[in-house]
Amino acid sequence: MAGIDYKKASAVIFDPVHVNLRTTRYALHEIGFREIESIGSLAEMRRRIDEKPAHLIVLETSQNEAEVFRLVRAIRSGEVGGNAFMAILLTCWVRDGNILKQAIGSGADDVIIRPFSTSFVEERIRTLVKARKPFIVTSDYIGPDRRRDDQRGSGSVKAIEAPNTLKVAVEGDEEAMHQAAAWIHEAQQTVESERVRRLCMRIVVGMEAAVRERQAGRTAQIDFTDLERTGKELRMRLAKARAREACRVAQALAEVIVSLQTEEGFSRSNLGLAKELAMGAYAAFVGGDDASGIPGAGEEIERTVEALRKRMVVQQQNDGGAEDDAELKRAAS
Repeated sequence: MAGIDYKKASAVIFDPVHVNLRTTRYALHEIGFREIESIGSLAEMRRRIDEKPAHLIVLETSQNEAEVFRLVRAIRSGEVGGNAFMAILLTCWVRDGNILKQAIGSGADDVIIRPFSTSFVEERIRTLVKARKPFIVTSDYIGPDRRRDDQRGSGSVKAIEAPNTLKVAVEGDEEAMHQAAAWIHEAQQTVESERVRRLCMRIVVGMEAAVRERQAGRTAQIDFTDLERTGKELRMRLAKARAREACRVAQALAEVIVSLQTEEGFSRSNLGLAKELAMGAYAAFVGGDDASGIPGAGEEIERTVEALRKRMVVQQQNDGGAEDDAELKRAAS
């Protein structure tokens, strides 16, 4: 088994409180890190990551929870920095379940509660080196796969191996170092493709569920804020990929989404058109000729829509459907 030499890895720490910043820096130094950069501003941290990726990022969440989580999601989605798979540790003073859930949901590798011992930090970093979790990509999450084994059945989201530059650096794997850029690029292409697929599927499932609700004589509930946000991200990602034909299809989809929000435009034909355009955008993105060319879409749509409809029916029976929007928002995620 390869040895670990933390002197070969770079670490960047963010904490607005100087005494805490110094404590974290001391812990990393004791573990063996020597290339350590300390930053007290999130704006500066963002610029630093954009300029040069680090092998390890440590971010304090206290007083800046929303901004820190937003930064982590931006890193994972490729909006900030050149490596969406950088090892990211979050530190936190509180054990608030909601905050911890958001921290994990941002895509960070781990969350460490303060106060902590140097040995505890070393144990968590060693886990990132030796046993880092693979990543999964959904319509609203990119990060470590924390599912239980019984949640990884047929049809579930497939995990991908995330490039681990921290491991490569501390183990001194020269061959992997030379291949790191290509490895990261290939993995990011996989993530980007799956993200586009998931965004399209989110729209497809929402439209199909709405059509079936109308057919059953029930009121179709759609979270248009989420639908517009999904469509906007889809267009942004297609533009970034320079997929011109797919962008044109996505723009047509955006126009249909606007129409759906009017009384006269909220029709079965427009719901069906939005579904077809979402599938067509993905087909154009991957270079397919079939407008329904999302691999494995049929079974996934059927399974997700039926599960969604059952929950919606039960909810409507219980309290008139107050949670329908939330259910639609989680569809195909």
